[in-house]
Amino acid sequence: MIDYEISRRLCVLRFNRPPLNTIDQALLGALREAIARAENDSAADALVLIGSAEHFSAGADIHIFETIHSEAEARALSQEFQQAFGRIEECSKPVVAGLAGRVMGGALELALACHLRVAARDAQLSLPEVRLGILPGAGGTQRLPRIIGPAKALEAMLTGRPIGAAEAQRLGLVDAVCPGEELIDGARRLLQSGQPARRSRDRTERLGAGDLESAIAQAEATVRTLPPELLAPRRIIACLSAGARGSFNAGLSAEREAFAECVLSPAAQNRFYAFFATRQTGKLPELAGVETREIDQAAVVGMGSMGTGIAQALAAAGVSVTVFDQDPAATERGLGRIRQSLERRVADGKMAAAQAEAALARIAPAGEFAALGAADLVIESVFELLEVKRAVLRQIEAVCGDETILATNTSTLSLDALAEGLRIGERLIGMHFFNPAHSMPLVEVVRRKGTSQRVAATTLRFAKRLGKTPIVVNNREGFLVNRVFVPYLAEAFSLLEEGASPRQIDSAMVQFGFPMGPLTLSDMTGIDIVVHAHRELQKAFPYHGPLSQVAHRLVALGRTGQKGGAGVYRYEPGSRTALDDGVLGAAVADVQRSKTGAGPNGFKPPLSAGELTRRLVGRMIAEAFRVLEENVARSEADLDAAMILGTGFPDYRGGIVRYARSRGLDTVCAELENLTETCSERFAPSRYLRTLART
Repeated sequence: MIDYEISRRLCVLRFNRPPLNTIDQALLGALREAIARAENDSAADALVLIGSAEHFSAGADIHIFETIHSEAEARALSQEFQQAFGRIEECSKPVVAGLAGRVMGGALELALACHLRVAARDAQLSLPEVRLGILPGAGGTQRLPRIIGPAKALEAMLTGRPIGAAEAQRLGLVDAVCPGEELIDGARRLLQSGQPARRSRDRTERLGAGDLESAIAQAEATVRTLPPELLAPRRIIACLSAGARGSFNAGLSAEREAFAECVLSPAAQNRFYAFFATRQTGKLPELAGVETREIDQAAVVGMGSMGTGIAQALAAAGVSVTVFDQDPAATERGLGRIRQSLERRVADGKMAAAQAEAALARIAPAGEFAALGAADLVIESVFELLEVKRAVLRQIEAVCGDETILATNTSTLSLDALAEGLRIGERLIGMHFFNPAHSMPLVEVVRRKGTSQRVAATTLRFAKRLGKTPIVVNNREGFLVNRVFVPYLAEAFSLLEEGASPRQIDSAMVQFGFPMGPLTLSDMTGIDIVVHAHRELQKAFPYHGPLSQVAHRLVALGRTGQKGGAGVYRYEPGSRTALDDGVLGAAVADVQRSKTGAGPNGFKPPLSAGELTRRLVGRMIAEAFRVLEENVARSEADLDAAMILGTGFPDYRGGIVRYARSRGLDTVCAELENLTETCSERFAPSRYLRTLART
């Protein structure tokens, strides 16, 4: 686990636990033994802890958390890590951490316990525990503020954002930066520089009262708006405060207690579940031994917003891609959007200028279908009309070889219907990206019964190459995410028709944990797109019922959303800030008057935030269990992962199915039956859900 070597009076302790050098109790034991051995080794004047030139450690093994079943066990685990890292800090000889790669969580906490730190130029340092619903539990809440000050420490721990080596050096988080292959020599130079090797626990000069109180007050104001279910951000502030206002040991004690409380909280347990679920989606036993083909050349047909995003995703991942649109002007506009997007990423520091130029160079515009002939995989992303897509797929097939994979980015249409007329239907597969395709992590890989295993396995592998999380689903209109999510958007328009205000509807779902409400999202997506998607799904699933006439009325008025300057809300030119105006109210009133028996205030008494939430979330739950019943999704975990990655469903609730289970399926089923009586059969629980509720 740890290689021991003496090199010119320097003891090199090298982590040797591939592939990630994760830390668990066994490695902690080996580390304690190695530190003791080096301390007693007369041939060593100092120590350096190192991984490889590319990678130090990914931190604590997350599987450890699966073994914790009580607060006492969590407290003991935190204490074990604290004591092991404390042993490093107490070493009588200087200890340098040589950092490379992504140094996350427990790995950074280990480095903070060392007396000095040297980092490779491309190293990224972070304490991302808050994203799992927990907090640093190995002394990080105490050592980090002593090294970089309370304000920067709170920012780092509350956001979990990675800090590059250059910034880390400016902050004082690392003492030197060098090439990754020179970390040992860099540690030697640092030791020879005369820089004092100090224990982090003794560094109190950055904990001045004024800076401390200001930092804590600002952090408390920030977390005040977070959902109450998220304990970790509040406990991080409390732990830092306990150690800075009191003592280092008092802070460690507070950290242990807070870690124990957070790790067993529903939010953390749900995030652990989501973490593992998203990492299992692409592991299909039936495809494990299937031979795949290399995708050296790809093509995208259709250069609208989705097509350009897909092309950018491919090029950024190192794939040569030919792009084609039957409208040459659309191709030019798409290339311009890609260029602007890459330039923004460079300006934001998310991509090097050379990388952006290389990505652009991989994109080759084409003027005719024939130019697609050399592609190993072609993704069509034209307008969501069956006959249009069928015609395009046939034209693609006519110019491509028999081994070329034909992928469709359809979001609602059946692949069986699209396959009609193709010579080789088994090579058709769905690759449903989400907008914006270059940044959204999810891709639904859609199999029909006729899709070959090799095509499925190759597409799955290709999606992973793009850095996406692929979720394999079986063919059915709407597939998984849109099948569940479009009814949710539709329900928001039904609530508008019944008299709820758009702000009330959106606020209810933001409070539930979504990043934005359904009506704001509809404006962003395009209300005309919502109308079209609902129409396609209603053909396949008549029980969905008609979409509220409010949506149709807005589209008829030209209010399709942000792209047109107005939808549910109004938008100033160049702004995405949602503004209220009277047009929506007038449209709702017109629809209400057109309904028999409608009064001036709609059909139902005003709904509370809780009732709005039950309607909107209930609609998703009802559809989710139908998706499971029809075997569209392979598992509940896949469905939950897809909803988190594809729609922004709050991960601290674990996904739509896990949320339903947490409330009790009998309770949920009873609520849906009540909504079926008061609203319509769109809420009717499936046979599968009823069976589960009885058991």
